[in-house]
Amino acid sequence: MKTISKAEKTDILLALAMTFESKSAAAAGSAAPPPPLELAEAIRGALSDEDGEALRARAAALDALPAADRETWRERRFEKIRGRGMASRLDENINPSHVVEILSREPRAIQFLILRNLPADLSRRISLYLDLNFLPESPNVKSSASIGEDLVALVRRKFLANFIALEDLYEPDEVDRLSINELENFIRQLGLREIAIACRGINSKETLAAFLNRFDEEDAREIALYLTELDKIRPFWVAQADALVRKSWSADLPPAKVVKKIGLQLLASGFIERDEAKSDYAAQKMPFREVKNWQRLVRVGKKKYSAADEDERLRLDKRRRTVERLAVKFAETGKL
Repeated sequence: MKTISKAEKTDILLALAMTFESKSAAAAGSAAPPPPLELAEAIRGALSDEDGEALRARAAALDALPAADRETWRERRFEKIRGRGMASRLDENINPSHVVEILSREPRAIQFLILRNLPADLSRRISLYLDLNFLPESPNVKSSASIGEDLVALVRRKFLANFIALEDLYEPDEVDRLSINELENFIRQLGLREIAIACRGINSKETLAAFLNRFDEEDAREIALYLTELDKIRPFWVAQADALVRKSWSADLPPAKVVKKIGLQLLASGFIERDEAKSDYAAQKMPFREVKNWQRLVRVGKKKYSAADEDERLRLDKRRRTVERLAVKFAETGKL
C-alpha cells in the first residue's frame, strides 16, 4: 500500500464502492446503483476532511460522465492495481547501470539469455560493463528459443519485476515523463537556478564576480542569465537558497557536482507527496550509485513535511509546486 498515492487510494475506494453498490442493485433487482457523488457523500464521514474532499471531487467528475464511461473508468482502476509488479515491457528510460547491477548477480547463462532479448545497442553496452564476450548477432550465442518458452517467460517476468514502466504510474506528469538525459539536465538547471537566487543576496559586484569565477564558463553564463530573469524573488526564498548553497558547498567537490547536489535536493522536494512508485521510477533513470542518496533525500523530505507545522507545510507545498511548474516549462522549452 505504501507504493500507492493518496489520490489513487481515493480512486480505489470509490471504485470498490461503485462495484459493491452495482452488485447490490443487481441482486435487489434495482435499475441502477446510486451515482458516485451520492456514494462519496455516504463514505466521506469516515475519512479525514482532506481525503473526504478529494473523494467528493473525484465523484463529482465521474457524475458528469455517461454511465458507460464511468464503468470503463472503474474497470481501468482495477486493471491498474492488478497489474502492479507485473511489468509487461522494459521501459526505455532505465539507466543501464541498473541492468548491470541486476545481471551481475546472475549466472552466465541467465546473463546471456537476458542480453539476447534486450535491444542490441543496450545489450552491447551492458556486456562491456560485465566484461562478457557477447555479440547479439553472434551465432555462437545460444538462442533463447532452444531453452524453452516457459523458462524464457519465467526469466523475463523475474527480470522485468525489478523495474517500473511509465504506464504503471498513476497519472504521470511532466516530471515523470522526463527522459534520462532530460532528468539529468533538469536537475542541473534546478541547481543553477537556485544558485542564481542565492546570488541575489550578494550586494558587491566584485564578490559576485569572484563567486561566479569558481564555475566553468557555461555554468557561470547560465547562472548570470538566471540572475537577470529572477528579479522578483522574495527575500525569504533568497535566504533559503543561500542556506542551501552554503550547506551544499564543499572544497572537496567540484562546482559542477555542487550544482547537481543542490538540484537533486530540490527535485526531492518535489516528491514529498508523490507515491513510492514515482520516486522509484525517477531513481531508475539515475546512475545506480546515486539511488541510495536519492531515496534518502526523498525520505527525509517526506518526514520533514509530515512533522511540519501549518506555515512550514505551506512553504514546502509551494516549493513542491514550483518544481512541478518548472518541469512543465522545462518540457516545453528546455529551460526553467
